[in-house]
Amino acid sequence: MEQEKKQAVALMRYSAIAPLITGTQEDYESLSAYFRTASAKGIKAPDGSIRHYSPGTLEKWYFSYKKSGFDALVPTGRSDCGVSRKIDEDLKEQIIYLKHHYPRMSAAAIYKQLQDNGSIRSGQLSESTVCRFINQLVLQQRLTNNQDMRRYERPHINEVWKNSVAISTAPSVFCTKPIAS
Repeated sequence: MEQEKKQAVALMRYSAIAPLITGTQEDYESLSAYFRTASAKGIKAPDGSIRHYSPGTLEKWYFSYKKSGFDALVPTGRSDCGVSRKIDEDLKEQIIYLKHHYPRMSAAAIYKQLQDNGSIRSGQLSESTVCRFINQLVLQQRLTNNQDMRRYERPHINEVWKNSVAISTAPSVFCTKPIAS
């Protein structure tokens, strides 16, 4: 997220809890009452829309601000960004082994192979997770310099020609009369 957008989100969060910080929330008997009311009213987001956050979220923003100041309201990225939570080390090693020894093997084929040998149980891991991991692996390690091509595609023109010919022993139905000479 760009820095300006992060600052705008932090200002939006601050605007939601500002009455508590400045001490102008005297109409409410408790913090939780304020959080429920503010949640029901909604908060104007940086894009201009009204968003409704849960009272627990507002409470988290408030106590984060009290503990660490305005910087605590700035959104941060995920700490596990780019790291798969479902693929353990043993499974990673198996996928890397298959991709190194069979570089043309597709992600679907690797997934099927892992299911067949019992490394993945049904419903434990999706094929798209394996595909994302393999795509990330290929980008990181440059496993193959082979360019993927379709069946009849070649790097240079006229390397492969395909011809379809049908030969039949049946008489032709188009010429019923012999041609007179």
